[in-house]
Amino acid sequence: MITKNENLDCHLTNEEKPNIIFLGAPGAGKGSIASRIVKEYDYYQLSTGEMFREEIRKQTPLGLEIKSILDSGKYVDDSLTNRLVEQKVTELVNNHKPFILDGYPRTIDQANFLRSLEQKGIKIGKVILLNITSEQVIERLSKRRVCSNCKKIYHLQFNPPKQEGICDKCGASVVKRADDEPEVIKKRLAIYSEQTQCLIGYYKDLSILSEINSYQEYESVYSDVKKALKWF
Repeated sequence: MITKNENLDCHLTNEEKPNIIFLGAPGAGKGSIASRIVKEYDYYQLSTGEMFREEIRKQTPLGLEIKSILDSGKYVDDSLTNRLVEQKVTELVNNHKPFILDGYPRTIDQANFLRSLEQKGIKIGKVILLNITSEQVIERLSKRRVCSNCKKIYHLQFNPPKQEGICDKCGASVVKRADDEPEVIKKRLAIYSEQTQCLIGYYKDLSILSEINSYQEYESVYSDVKKALKWF
């Protein structure tokens, strides 16, 4: 069934909405922007980490294979990750559900695999790059907080909880993540730069990349993303 959002600024049916990839360094705001699009525009957000956990919880053959790899301290390779992504996006497309990919692809090989799915009718319509400098990442993440219960993300400057230290959604305490310490952030940035920067040129060449300044007020970032998606 094709659905349509009647009360929002997007006039497109689900089949007409572009499937989206979000790129950006840790702390660029990918998760919060993607979550809002999911809520307001009937998208499905896919992250490989959550897909792994879901398959493991369901104890599917693929999930058991992933669990065995992770339990041995190894990384899930591209082949297995690609199989899981293909399985999930095929299901979504068959059900006329547009999707957002967050955390995939991370490499050119993964990007090439994803592009090969176009022959099955699975196409990426837009790639959003949320730009932010390393210095801005460190400053931003030092002020990021997360609910200890429901994991809702806040920012003390741009999106603080209404009551200091208390989650708006569930009332639990809001805390700082261990991986938001400066030295940990620097390591994460190095990994991002090594793995993901090459994808920027890849998607520029395909003319589907839009770059957004993510170091501004949250509502401004969100507005710029919607403009890039041509929803006005």
